[in-house]
Amino acid sequence: MKDKDNSIDKYDIMPFIALIHHISRNKLKYSLKNPKHIDMAHEGRYLIEIHKRKNLSQDDLAKIFGQSKGTIAKALRKLEDKDFVKRTIDENNRRKYMLTTTEKGEKLAILLKNDLEEWEEKVGIKELDKETIAQLRKIARKTEEILEEE
Repeated sequence: MKDKDNSIDKYDIMPFIALIHHISRNKLKYSLKNPKHIDMAHEGRYLIEIHKRKNLSQDDLAKIFGQSKGTIAKALRKLEDKDFVKRTIDENNRRKYMLTTTEKGEKLAILLKNDLEEWEEKVGIKELDKETIAQLRKIARKTEEILEEE
């Protein structure tokens, strides 16, 4: 497919993995460009997840996002320092931290969640059928399985 100046459209020739990366990178750029946002590159998605799920541990968050525990701990420190998240020691396991949003964090999480939904609507993610989403999840699982095999 050709674009308006009669050259090849880069999206028609871009490898699949580059498309995924491009979507992710542009979502981040969109978030940072939006004046309602604060500079929370990855922390925002963690805040939304903490808001969405009750009884979420720091380890759970690492598993959900496929991130190291250190990466999550560092992001959570930033969220704590800004008074968006509170970490408390689990009563049943003293080595486990449970996560909750503060009142300030709740308000921001709702704003970020609404903005994410708006972006997904604008770019067409909401239009993806269940089979496509299931296939993408299958691919994501397989990439992790391959890494674990080595």
